[in-house]
Amino acid sequence: MPLFHTHIVVDWSARSRPSPVRPGKDAIWWALARSDGGGAREPEYARTRHEAIRRLARLMADELDAGRRVLVGFDFPFGYPAGVAGHLTGRSSGLALRDWLAERIEDRADNSNNRYQVAAEMNARYPGLGPFWGRPPSWSFPMIPPTASARTRRDAHPAERRIADRHATGAKTVWQLAYAGSVGSQMLLGLPALERLMADSTLRGRCTVWPFDTGLDVPDAPAVIAELYPSLLRREIALRKGDDEILDRAQVRVNADAFARLDAQGGLAPLFAGTESLSACERRLVESEEAWILGLGHVDALRRALAPV
Repeated sequence: MPLFHTHIVVDWSARSRPSPVRPGKDAIWWALARSDGGGAREPEYARTRHEAIRRLARLMADELDAGRRVLVGFDFPFGYPAGVAGHLTGRSSGLALRDWLAERIEDRADNSNNRYQVAAEMNARYPGLGPFWGRPPSWSFPMIPPTASARTRRDAHPAERRIADRHATGAKTVWQLAYAGSVGSQMLLGLPALERLMADSTLRGRCTVWPFDTGLDVPDAPAVIAELYPSLLRREIALRKGDDEILDRAQVRVNADAFARLDAQGGLAPLFAGTESLSACERRLVESEEAWILGLGHVDALRRALAPV
């Protein structure tokens, strides 16, 4: 039996204005695939984060009400390197840090937001300049250096990368807020959005966050929310991407199909255990503060699931 009936993969965005009416890149996309076969459905597009959360909540609730278990993967980090949560909140907990951000982030219906103000507040908690970096030169945030090399007192800052990021080839640092491939802004806006999603009246009490709520184990909640890194399947995406298809669209489509197929084959459970190379100390940090990328360490299994029968 598959663990989940429905697999949803979401590509997030930190745009400060609504995305274009015509679907484009660097926007919010998601795709749904069911473990009973048929491949991923036509991917969907949202112009704002508020619209995306509203539609995703409705989609998840409809699936749950129909008796289908749901796995939803978002493509931004769920935790910061070890020590950050305790430094900011007094608790070594990724969930406590999510709540801390949710109290401070203002993400409005038109996508305007205060993420740079919050990043500057976080930087102010550490000596020197940093750890966050990356902003347009014209933006007046003196506490956020424009480049990584402009940071100072790095010896007093948190680690550059999480344990998962050191294992994932090409993963960017959580401290990069702008420029190609950055995930820092998506994370600042994404974690509070997860809290809004789970607080939706149709989903309240039905969702859990892996691995913070569950440990590195197979969750048993009706809906499970996990961190993904779609580029783990970059080769498969390149092979399956349409000639004129937007990369973000192809990423969610291929990843949703891969997870659904692997689940249908009975091979999804090992992914929730992380990887055998993690030490006992690393496992504790992953489960409490840093989170883990679902599928990391099991890329070959996902690739095989996509292979033609």
